Amino acid sequence: MAQGNAHQQSELFIKRARHFNYSFIGGISILFTASLATYSYFSMPVTSRLILYIYGLVLASALIGYSVAHLVRRKLFPVSRDQRFWSYTAVRRYFWSYVLLSLPFGIAFIFFIFAGNLSSLILGYILSLCGLIIFRPRKGDVI
Repeated sequence: MAQGNAHQQSELFIKRARHFNYSFIGGISILFTASLATYSYFSMPVTSRLILYIYGLVLASALIGYSVAHLVRRKLFPVSRDQRFWSYTAVRRYFWSYVLLSLPFGIAFIFFIFAGNLSSLILGYILSLCGLIIFRPRKGDVI
């Protein structure tokens, strides 16, 4: 009976962790959509050299975010239910992974606010969205 209850707890936790992942995806999607709607207010001419620097910064942040999220996935998961505060520990690990995976969009969004460059915003959104989809919670993350 206790084994079945523990299995139900981990299934419920993974379901809620997926909803947490969807909230990050929804958050950056809402910001992206709002940015598209306000593009005419923020657009201004920017040199191509500055755009290339921002592309490099967005790509570098994506590489760092993906690497750290992969490291967290390999080293810190699965979380054992035998630990004290196991759900808090797992959510904290998911949260910081998602923050790092959303970093490319965050950098591109800040650049969009100051310079209004849409192409870097699209690049950041795609990289962050792909990262959040790739690193979504799996059933084996809690044992």
